[in-house]
Amino acid sequence: MSGRHARPDPVDDGTLDSLLVLVAESLGYSCHRAPGEVVILEGAKRLPVSMRDLRQLARLVPRDDWPALVSDHVTTIVTAMEEPLDLSDFDLAQHLLRTRIYPAEADNGVLAARPFAPGLIEVVVVDTPTSVRTVSTEEMNGWPVSGDALFMLGRANVRGDGPLQVDEQDLGGVRVSVLHGWTFYAVTHLAWLEEYLSIGPYGALVIAPNRSLIVAHPLRLNEGCPRARYRAAVAAANELQAQAHRAYEEGPGSLSPHLYWWRGGELTYLETRYEGDSLVLPEEFSSVLATLAAEH
Repeated sequence: MSGRHARPDPVDDGTLDSLLVLVAESLGYSCHRAPGEVVILEGAKRLPVSMRDLRQLARLVPRDDWPALVSDHVTTIVTAMEEPLDLSDFDLAQHLLRTRIYPAEADNGVLAARPFAPGLIEVVVVDTPTSVRTVSTEEMNGWPVSGDALFMLGRANVRGDGPLQVDEQDLGGVRVSVLHGWTFYAVTHLAWLEEYLSIGPYGALVIAPNRSLIVAHPLRLNEGCPRARYRAAVAAANELQAQAHRAYEEGPGSLSPHLYWWRGGELTYLETRYEGDSLVLPEEFSSVLATLAAEH
């Protein structure tokens, strides 16, 4: 339901916020709000906690279990950053490195991070058997490999973990490819999407709503009429945009509710709008499609 008669979401009544403060203080941390739905824990480390992720997890368990849920969630974050982990020996540490995609708002200024797509960043993390923790720029600068080479190493390790599962599905009459897996690194695979799908010169419409999911629709645009090609792209964009919003709200590990255009390994944010009940694609996108169609 939506609108003024919608029922309030019980996870938004402030209880989770209060529990977070209590658990953080018991671990020696204070809390303050940051832009977006993020709370920063200040103490031995400076740690971001996504309230969106916490609410999504809370919806999955009875309310009586919320104290234990928050305690486990926050303790895991704190322990991951505070536990002794000797990263000075790069020959050993390099095998633990991965790159993981986060919302841009997660960047606290000290992460070994770089832009991945509008609204998203790629972050170097250490993946141990008990936790995943981010790498700081200070730690990165102490290694013999840094910058793009370090990100390439992290990507190579993600790739070495194995491929995602790919399912072909019908989404509101639009054929899409769903890439998914029980991994924090699914969206990193967008960097080599063309190895999963046959993508022509038009590229693909793509969403990455949460950490475990990619949905893609390669743009074939075989219709001879420009208007028919545009309608086909609009139909695909409409279904993907709706799916992006649903999966982003559901989570867990929400990343982006936006629609992207993947082409040649680059992701462009498609800022769609509605005129009445009709979705309208950006003029620049439509112009490029028309140009490509004329060339092919």
